[in-house]
Amino acid sequence: MNALLAPRPSRVRGPFGFIVVAFALYLIDGAIAHSAAFGERPELFSVAISIDLTLVITLAYWALVIRPGHAAGRTALPVFLASVAATALTLPAGHREFARYIRYLAIPFELAVVGALVLAVRRTRQRLAASEVELDVPERIRALLGASPMHSRVADAVAMETAVFYYAFASWRRKAFVPSNGQGFSYHKRNSYVLFLCAFFGIGFVEMVAVDFLVRLKSPFVANVMLAFGVFAAFWIIGFARSVHLRPIILTNDALHVRNGLSWRLDIPRGLIRQVDFGRVKAPPKRTPGYLRAAPGDPNVMIELREPLRAHGPYGLSRDVTRVGLVVDDLARFQQTLDAR
Repeated sequence: MNALLAPRPSRVRGPFGFIVVAFALYLIDGAIAHSAAFGERPELFSVAISIDLTLVITLAYWALVIRPGHAAGRTALPVFLASVAATALTLPAGHREFARYIRYLAIPFELAVVGALVLAVRRTRQRLAASEVELDVPERIRALLGASPMHSRVADAVAMETAVFYYAFASWRRKAFVPSNGQGFSYHKRNSYVLFLCAFFGIGFVEMVAVDFLVRLKSPFVANVMLAFGVFAAFWIIGFARSVHLRPIILTNDALHVRNGLSWRLDIPRGLIRQVDFGRVKAPPKRTPGYLRAAPGDPNVMIELREPLRAHGPYGLSRDVTRVGLVVDDLARFQQTLDAR
């Protein structure tokens, strides 16, 4: 009797138990999908197998992995999407329609993940404000994801995409981020940076419509895929253009914070600045080792560092730099403020 009431081993309620359950389901349902019985009732079996290999596996992941605390709740979404793809591979060709339809159940999960991320970013902002730390939205998102069990490169990619969509949809009433102890300097007027991005968006939109019309006559599926990528690229350009507006170069008493929208960012302590040249500066080629051109166009500020610093780019890219070329719209004010500080 005591043996029957004894608690189950902890390893059952964990990743190992989930792997066993998933393997058993795929083994059983895979055998059914390729049996003679499947051919007799394909509609019934395809629906049952699709539910088993998507919803049941996701529920097992929640019960065996998420609920005991082995993983965060947001990891259920990629498990569900992966199970949908695996289900399509398990079922015979011609019987995958229900598996394709069931993937739309991911939309509420995605909205829930985005909502949870927004709330978490707001709570992070409140905690930072209580500690008298001021960070812009992309830095707050990355700080939040950095505290999660998510892999660093995955967190960089998620932070980048989340920031892009924030600037594309939720930043239109926002002002440029400048901390209370700093001054901001724009870099998009002198070189028509934003105008170039808007022109690129307009040309790309016209081409997307024309290509969609031609491709749709041959293959509607390929046209839908290309349209989805085109819409995503359009929102990406809009979000990046907004980030150029709202993420200026920031100068504080302690550091120079170089920003190029959601592209490169570099925080330079004042003590590491060896020399600063203003005006008509001689810039090395763009891909010169150790040189970072922070914005397109001919730079009017050249900064030389005492030692290499790590610059952070999109999607986790990074490089060590010793010289930085800036394009500053109000050069006189920037030089005066830098000299005064």
